[in-house]
Amino acid sequence: MKTINIERLKLARESRGLTQTSLARVTNLTQAVISRIEKGLANISVEELEEISNVTGYDKNFFYKSHDVYPLKHFYFRKNLGSGTNTKKIESIVNIVSSNIRDLLESIDINVDIPFIDLKKENITPEETAFRIRELFNFPRGPIKNLISTLEKHGIIIHFYNFHKDLKIDGVSFITPEGTPVILVNNERPNSRKIFTIAHEFGHLIMHFKSFIDSEFRDVEDEANRFAAELLLPAREIKGSLFSIDETKLFQLKLNWNTSAQSLLYRANVLGTITKDQYRRWITKFNYFGWRKKEPYEFEIETPKLLNEMFKLHLFNLEYSIEDLTEMFGLNSNDFYEMYVSTIKELENHFPKNFKSKISLKIS
Repeated sequence: MKTINIERLKLARESRGLTQTSLARVTNLTQAVISRIEKGLANISVEELEEISNVTGYDKNFFYKSHDVYPLKHFYFRKNLGSGTNTKKIESIVNIVSSNIRDLLESIDINVDIPFIDLKKENITPEETAFRIRELFNFPRGPIKNLISTLEKHGIIIHFYNFHKDLKIDGVSFITPEGTPVILVNNERPNSRKIFTIAHEFGHLIMHFKSFIDSEFRDVEDEANRFAAELLLPAREIKGSLFSIDETKLFQLKLNWNTSAQSLLYRANVLGTITKDQYRRWITKFNYFGWRKKEPYEFEIETPKLLNEMFKLHLFNLEYSIEDLTEMFGLNSNDFYEMYVSTIKELENHFPKNFKSKISLKIS
């Protein structure tokens, strides 16, 4: 007999931005009852589960999944999380996407081939780690134009997720209990920022997930930034180009190196090719023109493919329907579409005839 996973009751509530008090207002359950159920001090009845399922919009299958729910500290973020409510919302989203990926992986074997490097144990810096990774992954000298496809070939799932505008997050990385690394990137961010975010989260995966991190003495966000900067803009190759920077030169370098102008200025500041005062003036200029959020001269980047392939296998090889997938995930059609809109549209573009014959969800 299936058993309710009480952690997923709380997950469903928090993913909708509901407190126990607000959930009690829209159901016939009291806050006392909800609290006792979520703490495992009281059993939930069929009727109570039905009511919570209806209010939160999750299929009852959602609450029976045995997947663990992890706290925020289990994940690494490139972020400005903001309020506690936003933190809970982000935590719930990541747990739900992680659970969905684990469902898909039950039918798929992915070969994960990435190193895990303990900086302290090996007495190595983030910059030296990035240099080692460039050689190991056979990245060419100069700009990296194939970061996404290369990481996916090594078994890292990358997904562009449409986080709500109120959720101030660039990206998040985690490793499933089965060992598959995942990077979620905020699809609302400009492409140049996405690239740096992916490199940043890649640094977390390599340097921080398999080793004990004493956060009192280690700034893991700074380490991930240093790794990403050296990976995308190696000091020995970029430094000579970062002297005497003006606006024209800065944006030419952006297009050539396939990364953000802000990351170039960060690199110039670190490498000492501009003064601290010059760096502050650049930041002031970017703030004034709104370039901190959206820079000029954006460029096209690769589209992640690995998650698409996982969906394709289920839809075409294993003959799942969209309804089968939504039921497996315990989601409703709207949630499924919002979480995987980029994947659905990509599949529809490449397989319009086959896909439309299997999909009942309306895509506009």
